[in-house]
Amino acid sequence: MKSKNLVSLSVATVFAVLSITGLLIYFGQGSHLVEHTHAWFGVLFVAAAIFHIVNNWASIKGYSTDKKTGGIRRELIVASVVALLFLGGIAADLPGFKALPNGGKALFGKKRGPGGPEGRPGPPNGQRGEGPEGPDGERGMGAEQAVLTKTAIDSIARQMVAQHLAANAQTIRFDTTAALGHNVILAQGTATPAKPGSAKFRFTQVITLADHQWKVAAKQTAPL
Repeated sequence: MKSKNLVSLSVATVFAVLSITGLLIYFGQGSHLVEHTHAWFGVLFVAAAIFHIVNNWASIKGYSTDKKTGGIRRELIVASVVALLFLGGIAADLPGFKALPNGGKALFGKKRGPGGPEGRPGPPNGQRGEGPEGPDGERGMGAEQAVLTKTAIDSIARQMVAQHLAANAQTIRFDTTAALGHNVILAQGTATPAKPGSAKFRFTQVITLADHQWKVAAKQTAPL
């Protein structure tokens, strides 16, 4: 088995998979599986490309320099100029380069539904805001966070805290539930242990939205 053949076929196979997953992500059809496949095959592509360059270094050198004069070939200059033009256009955020990245999602991306913006599920039980001011009349969350009303924040906080403290606490009382950011909720309160004779304790939990699910990112308890 020839190493050059193996490396070339590996690069071609990995590139084919990356092309498919890349197009799916570009057109807004990505999912957890698609994004993870794209990331891992990106790692494989880098590894295969390194081996490909090492095994074909003599050929690459021959394409880049003229054996007779020792100078640089025009092909290498053209390839370098094209790469620099694209890098410069992307870095400067020129109009053509600015519109291209989001063009696919604008045409075929997932539409914004009642659950909230794309890639961001709404609160449980179908609760959602109706503007900068939620149904309970509370402000302070901003238009971008209108999907999370005060009622929704309370519901998410109670659900997540109950899941983590239900086994050790008989009663749970909330003192504070608030949104710290777009996808971050703070919950504070006190809990009474189910075990007789145990002292009450205060809890603080930071809840974040990750992979379209609310999860407890950090928590702290202290006896009263």
